[in-house]
Amino acid sequence: MFKGKQPFCIEINLLPAEFRQSKADFSWIVDRRIVWPSVVLFVFLVGAFLVQTYVWETTELLQQQVSFTREEVEKQKPLLEKIKALDAKLAVIAQKTNALKSIQVSKKRWVILFENISSMMPPNMWLVSLNQISQSEIELRGVTYDFSEVAEYMVKLEKQVCISSVSLIDVSTTKIDNEDAYNFVIKAGIKENLGLEGGAE
Repeated sequence: MFKGKQPFCIEINLLPAEFRQSKADFSWIVDRRIVWPSVVLFVFLVGAFLVQTYVWETTELLQQQVSFTREEVEKQKPLLEKIKALDAKLAVIAQKTNALKSIQVSKKRWVILFENISSMMPPNMWLVSLNQISQSEIELRGVTYDFSEVAEYMVKLEKQVCISSVSLIDVSTTKIDNEDAYNFVIKAGIKENLGLEGGAE
């Protein structure tokens, strides 16, 4: 009667409602609307936990390093104080050394200068004063009985190793023991390297 076809069956539960057993529906678990948000939330929570753990471990490590560094600084503090004290002493010594070198150069400079000035002086001439008017200039005041000796002295001075230039500033007549004489003022330039090594060769 039903060839080639499955019989169509309908199940009817005739038990009263209080005796019927309802089947649990778990189909919502595999629903994509539930699964994917749950996966995303889980991944986010795991990532946040890992980041928090990394930050905590890194902070702890840095705090340990800071504490260790502070301890080392405290240990080395006496040594640092000694180094500072030695640096201060070295600075004072260097200052004194430079001052001594300056004195030696200045002394050598004036020795050379006086030797050059005095060795070239004519027989009828003498100096009254010698003043340093700047770092590189001196002023010579003198007296002579022979006016020509002033020109002669200037020529000889200009040839000296310590002198860079010579100029006559003033000449005036005077009387010394009822004899005619001449007062003169000469300005001479001093060479910058005078007194330094090799400056007096």
